[in-house]
Amino acid sequence: MTERLTPDDLFVTTRKKPDAAEEADARALAAAFDLPFATRDGRSIAHHARVTGRPGALVVKDTAIHLVHDDRRYGFHPNLAARRIAGRGRQGDHYIRVAGISAGDHVLDCTCGMGADAISAADTVGPSGRVVALEASPILARIVARGLAHDSRTPRLTAAMRRVEVIAAEADTFLAAQPTDSFDVVALDPMFAWPQAGAHGLDLVRLFASDWTPDADTIAQAARVARRAVVMADGAPGPRLQALGIPVVSRDRRRWWGRIAT
Repeated sequence: MTERLTPDDLFVTTRKKPDAAEEADARALAAAFDLPFATRDGRSIAHHARVTGRPGALVVKDTAIHLVHDDRRYGFHPNLAARRIAGRGRQGDHYIRVAGISAGDHVLDCTCGMGADAISAADTVGPSGRVVALEASPILARIVARGLAHDSRTPRLTAAMRRVEVIAAEADTFLAAQPTDSFDVVALDPMFAWPQAGAHGLDLVRLFASDWTPDADTIAQAARVARRAVVMADGAPGPRLQALGIPVVSRDRRRWWGRIAT
């Protein structure tokens, strides 16, 4: 099982030669999360990890926040979303098709992670739509939001990333506070609620992921908030969909999708 990190495992620092704005940004991040700040002073991240007694470093740059942990560097990347957008053909994107998302829609993604579903939705809804992505881990939300705001790829992918609004919030709390029919589609993909092997591209998410999974109250609130549909993913053979009474509308070897028309 992948180790999970908590704020007690982390400190904040900069690259070796930051400019004044980067250092101020890093200090602000440390203050926001009540984490120790380590001035680099030309020293290695490993040195500061030993001094602070914290194994994980959030390294702040002007356009990105990286996590350095166990001699590995993790950061935001839109690789999966890029492949999905570039590979759309006659069949379209599987998630978009199941969710029934179209131009101009307002979509609430309750499980942001690295943002692949949210970016794909943002590409589909276009500039007249809206995509809000919830991330329960405030630190992961900050890393992903920074990446979405600054990472530049193809014009189409970059435009989609800029349209995603990341909010650090628990899905149940956020849903309960929303007006009825305030989004067209509410999507849930609690992919770390069941054991699974996965691509290394999700390793950053695994370090901060929770085992939260929607319950009946979550689905009831999602159905209240969604004007048109609630969609949820589950690991095959869909035990959570079955337990919640959500009709299965699509399946493959590893993932099943359920959909409730509202």
